[in-house]
Amino acid sequence: MPRKVPLVLALASMSFALASASAALADTRVVAPAGGGLGPLDVKVSLADGSVDAGGMRMHIELAHEQLPAEKDVTVEAIAVGQGKHVVHVVVPAKDAEGLAWEALLAAGQRAPLFAGLTGYVAGDPGERTGREVRVVPVGETSFVLVGDIREDLRICGQDSTMLETQALYPASLDLRSATAQRLSGEQQASAQRIVATDAGPRLAPSLAKLLVARGSSVPGSRGLELTDGDVSTAWTERRPGMGQGEFVVMAAPKDVPIARMQVVVSTSPPDKQAVAPRTFYVVTGTETFEVTLPGDGWLKPGEAYEIAFPHPIEASCVSLVLNDAYTRGLAHPDVTVAELVAYSEFDAPGATLDDVAKKLGGERGIVAAQVLERAGDKALEAARRAYDALDARGRALAIDVASSHEGCVEAAPLLVRGLCEKGGEAPRKAREKLERCKGAVGVLATTLRDDASSRACVAPTLAVLAGAEALEPIADAIAATGDAERETREVLREAFAEALKSAPPGRLAALVADAYRGAVARLEMMRAAGARVVEAPAESDRALAEALAGAPPMRVRYLALGPLGELAHAGDHVAAGRLADAIARDAEWPVRARAAELAVGVPEAQGMLLSASRDPEPRVREAALQALAASPPAGGVDAARAVLATDGWSFVKAQAIGVLAKAPASSDVDDALRRAMRDAAGRVRAAAIVAVALRHTGALRGAVRERLDDLDEDAEVRAAAALALGALCDASSLDRLTELARRLGVPGAGEDEQPIAVRALEGLAALKPGDLRARLAPLLAKTAPPYVRAAAEKALEAPGVCH
Repeated sequence: MPRKVPLVLALASMSFALASASAALADTRVVAPAGGGLGPLDVKVSLADGSVDAGGMRMHIELAHEQLPAEKDVTVEAIAVGQGKHVVHVVVPAKDAEGLAWEALLAAGQRAPLFAGLTGYVAGDPGERTGREVRVVPVGETSFVLVGDIREDLRICGQDSTMLETQALYPASLDLRSATAQRLSGEQQASAQRIVATDAGPRLAPSLAKLLVARGSSVPGSRGLELTDGDVSTAWTERRPGMGQGEFVVMAAPKDVPIARMQVVVSTSPPDKQAVAPRTFYVVTGTETFEVTLPGDGWLKPGEAYEIAFPHPIEASCVSLVLNDAYTRGLAHPDVTVAELVAYSEFDAPGATLDDVAKKLGGERGIVAAQVLERAGDKALEAARRAYDALDARGRALAIDVASSHEGCVEAAPLLVRGLCEKGGEAPRKAREKLERCKGAVGVLATTLRDDASSRACVAPTLAVLAGAEALEPIADAIAATGDAERETREVLREAFAEALKSAPPGRLAALVADAYRGAVARLEMMRAAGARVVEAPAESDRALAEALAGAPPMRVRYLALGPLGELAHAGDHVAAGRLADAIARDAEWPVRARAAELAVGVPEAQGMLLSASRDPEPRVREAALQALAASPPAGGVDAARAVLATDGWSFVKAQAIGVLAKAPASSDVDDALRRAMRDAAGRVRAAAIVAVALRHTGALRGAVRERLDDLDEDAEVRAAAALALGALCDASSLDRLTELARRLGVPGAGEDEQPIAVRALEGLAALKPGDLRARLAPLLAKTAPPYVRAAAEKALEAPGVCH
């Protein structure tokens, strides 16, 4: 293994900039002169066959044929490296791939190239690519030749690439060995703004927030975290031969926070005999470079802080510390150390507190204040919480940003919960997104839900999503504590309870409904929220409902109890079915009776009460009862419906009675009732009767239906129903009449009432499906017909028909 040999390349003129190509030949061939014990070397690049010939040694250029550039872009250069020797540097840049090239370093008398391969970022994913680099640094009449690794995620701020693990070509042996090199160009060093630090005393000034965070270092195995860990007893060390010129640490910084000054501590205690302090170093951002000179050897004052005052505040998301010179104290192998580098914002005035910063969240410097607080730890959360009520909407959203960025979501939860309940702005969304990923926040949400009535509606949905079944109990407690007047809140709580119940195992609802601690009305709300799942707790629900309905409960309670009663009754709960039937027959309020009738569809115990309810004094109850009976008319249902048609004065009640008759068995009495209904004074009743005739396929009433179609004084709705019914009744004698009416579809000048009749006539023809249907619909299929008319006609042709 070759021994590491330091090669000091720290002079300002020793730039990492690529050497000028002025010495390159215009073609792709160069002859390096003999000297220093080496013969001449003739090197020629052939792009035609993708190869390089160097004194008989032939190398393949590792680029695809389509990547080979034009000859004018190839560089073949003889470089003087000292001791009279020359090497040849070949650069073949890849076409249409910026930064990628094939390069070689060649010398006479060598059996293999000193270096050959692809350079640039050649491997890895964007942002994390890696590769190799060759640089030629002119120094007078000779040049240093450097080869090293590059990493896209580790480079000095502002540089496209920074060479790591640098090796230099030694002229004596013509081999590449480890070297120490300044990584800033000579131009960058020369243009740096000079700052002389001042002695700030025996300890660092406290900062309101940690603005610098080390994220990478040129030292192998070190990220440079010691430099920004807040502990002056730890130190970052360059660990290189010599003074470590060019070794660096890259730090992240909040771009929107101007950094007015820094303090640096270079030495720890007790002192290390080999450790030395830097004399000069660079602070580099993406756009500026500052050369900082320390006024003395920091190792003579362990722990001493030095102040760096910038000529103007710097704003950067990237800050690098790059070593340069050092107080070596005559040591042959010193280790240059820096213990801590701290940045201070404009808010770091004497006596300033995080409370002062939090108050600025709502002002012009709100974003700056937020970024400072985001880096200030737990105390920042408390400061933001104390300032929260006095902030405007924008300031509150920034306060929630502070909480959302905090590493510990549990610690941030109290402030995030406050953000949930904002009436507008971005705070609710930001708070919810953070909390829904924070399982540890369940306790804070549950406590807030129970104790803070004003927050229940905004906290419950998030708790239900986050905690699932675990949220049922605190939501139940909140329901019990919410008054009847708070209807919107109770609705939100029910929805949250239903959401949480989705992940609850069977039996969980029963336990909650059985717990009398929360009161009967609260348990009724839980049963309502449970919906169909209330059947998982029949016995518990029956007991809770009995308690809620005991005595003389208000109408609201009686009405709301009907939902759970209906679910239980349909599941075969006889107790619930009896209560539902009783409500139909005996409740004093007609809305309760009507709702109970609606829910009693198919409940055997309620059929008798539904028949009685068809004679209820309230028309809406009669309507609901007949609608329920129509689902499966029981014995006596037909008589009840006929009686309604004969005596009731409300058209909507009669229409529901016709619904019962539509499903009744074939009977001349039913036919007679429908025939009379087709002449009722109300068009709604006449139309309903025609639909019932079609559903029952009562051919004996075709003539009565045709009369309604042909009566030009009849309502358009009734005539349209008749046109469709004649198709369903397979009345072939109406084909021509239906054809005539259907052809009026989309005809210019046709009356508005004619169009629904035409549509239904077309549907009637589709049901009849005569063999000449296409011919009958020819005017509707013509290219001159409106597109919607053609589409309707095509649909009629495709219909299967119902008559054979």
